[in-house]
Amino acid sequence: MGARIVNDDQYTDRSPSGLPLRHLVTGAVGSISLYAGEQWLQPGDEVLPHTHTVEEVLLFTAGSGEVRIGNESCAVHAGVTIHIPAGEVHGFRNTGQDELRLYVLFPENEFAATEIEEP
Repeated sequence: MGARIVNDDQYTDRSPSGLPLRHLVTGAVGSISLYAGEQWLQPGDEVLPHTHTVEEVLLFTAGSGEVRIGNESCAVHAGVTIHIPAGEVHGFRNTGQDELRLYVLFPENEFAATEIEEP
């Protein structure tokens, strides 16, 4: 099948939290077992606590924020990578003055099924 070039005008959607999400690598471009997307949060935006049935990797590229995994939280900024085990409750928010940007990776060819946690 060969390599594919993915342009930055790829399909932009809304994540389960309602925030913008650009699908970069999916089954639609030939991926068999990898999803990659780009997400951005404006100051104050939050991805609500949720779980996935597969593990997830978050790679932060700009801005600053906070990630909560289970009962622990940590500050994030450009250059930080977070691994989230399957089934672990997690969420994140932009705590800074600038846009928070990150890449989202899943070991399947679409955005992983998401279960929003009730408060």
